[in-house]
Amino acid sequence: MDGHRATENVSTKLQRIAKLAQQDKRLRFTSLAHLLTVAYLKENLKQLNQHAAPGIDGMTIKEYWNDVDTRLNDLHTRLREGQYRASPVRRTYIPKANGEKRPLGIPTVEDRTVQRAVAGIVGTIYEPYFCEFSYGFRPARSCHDALERLRQIVDKQPIRFVVEADIKAYFDTVNHEWLRKFLSHRIADSTIQRLVGKWLRSGIMENGVICHNEDGTPQGGPISPLLANIYLHYVLDQWFLVRFRKSVKGACELIRYADDFVVCFERHDEAIRFLNELRERFEQFHLTLSEEKTRIVQYGKWSDLNGNAGPAVMPRTFDFLGFTHYMRKRESRGYRVARKPSRKSCNKFLRKVKEFVSRHRDRNVYWQGHILKAKLRGYYNYFGLRYCKRSLEHVKWHTEHIWISTLRRRSQRHRLQWERVGKYPWFNLLPEPKLR
Repeated sequence: MDGHRATENVSTKLQRIAKLAQQDKRLRFTSLAHLLTVAYLKENLKQLNQHAAPGIDGMTIKEYWNDVDTRLNDLHTRLREGQYRASPVRRTYIPKANGEKRPLGIPTVEDRTVQRAVAGIVGTIYEPYFCEFSYGFRPARSCHDALERLRQIVDKQPIRFVVEADIKAYFDTVNHEWLRKFLSHRIADSTIQRLVGKWLRSGIMENGVICHNEDGTPQGGPISPLLANIYLHYVLDQWFLVRFRKSVKGACELIRYADDFVVCFERHDEAIRFLNELRERFEQFHLTLSEEKTRIVQYGKWSDLNGNAGPAVMPRTFDFLGFTHYMRKRESRGYRVARKPSRKSCNKFLRKVKEFVSRHRDRNVYWQGHILKAKLRGYYNYFGLRYCKRSLEHVKWHTEHIWISTLRRRSQRHRLQWERVGKYPWFNLLPEPKLR
C-alpha cells in the first residue's frame, strides 16, 4: 500500500511538472532526481518488455524479479549516493529490408529500469515543448497520425513538390556534446544530467570487446528515442519553424516521425534551397544526409501530372513510414493522396514469413496457422488504409504459397494440391484482408 501511495505521489508531481512546463517553455527544472523512488523504479520495471533479451550480465527480467525489493533498494541507494554505474550495452544486429543489418544496443535490466524512469521525467518536461509536426515516440501520437497529417497538407494546400530526406546512420552520429547542451536548456538537475552522460559514455560490448564512442545513442535503450527526438527538435524542428519557414515563398510544411521526415513545398526553388541549407545546418551538428535516399519529388494535386510543367523528368512517388505515396485520379473530382504498402515493406514481411515457416515446418499445421494468422492481422492493422486492399490481398496470396510450398517439402507423398488445400480447416485460419 505504501508503494502504491508513493507511485501516486510521483505521478502527481509529474502532472505538476507537466503543467509548469506547459505554462513556461523557458523554465529550467533544477530538482528532479528525488522522483526516482523505489516505487517509481518498480513501476517502470513492470512496464518493460518482460521477454526482452538480457544485457551483458546475462540477467533476464524474470530473474531480476527474484528478490526484486532488495535489488531495487540497492539500486535506489546507489542512485542517491552517486555510486550508480552504467554498464556497456550488448551489441546485436537485426536485418533491414535492404539486406543490411541494423545495430541495436541492449542494456542490462537495471539500466533499462533507470532509463525508463528518467525518460518518463524528461519526456514530461519536453512534451509541451516539441513541435506539432513531430510524431515519433510521443504519447497519443502514431505513424497513422503523421500519415493523415501528410494527406491533409497535400489535399488542402497548393503542394507541388515533396522533399524525401534520409539522415545517414542517425542514431550512430548524434553528437554527445551537443546533446548535453540541448538537454541543459530544460534540465538543470545535475543528477539527471550525469545519468544521461553515463549512458552515453557506457560503451558497446561486441565479441567481448568494449568500445567507447564519442557519438551516438544506441537503439534499444528506453531513453534513446527521447534523446534522439530532443536532438532533432533543436537541429531540425526549431530551425525549420523559427528560421527557414519564415523566409519561404508559398506553402511549406514539415512532417517528422523520429529521424524519418518529408517536407512539402509549393515552389521547386524553395525545395532546392531547403536541401542546400539543411546540408549546411546538419554539418554544424555532425549529421549527414544520405544522398542516394534524399530527393525532390513532383507530387500533389496542384502539380502537373501530365508532365507539361515544372522540371523535366522527376519521380512522382515517394516512400514514407512504410507506404508508397502516389496521386490517385477521382472521377470528376481531380486527384487525391493515395498510399499502398511499399515494395520494401511487402518483401520484408514475406521474408519473415518464409523464415518462420522454414524454421517451424515440422510443427503442427494448426499451430503454424494461428501464428501466421496473428502476423497477417498485425500487417493488416498497420497497412490496412484506404486503397491498400489489393496490396494486402497480394501479401496474403504470397503468404499462402510460401506456407504450402514449405509444407510440401515435409513429405513426397503430400496431398497439398491447390485444388484441395482450401478444404483443410487449418488453411482457412489465415484471415482475409481488412481495412482499418
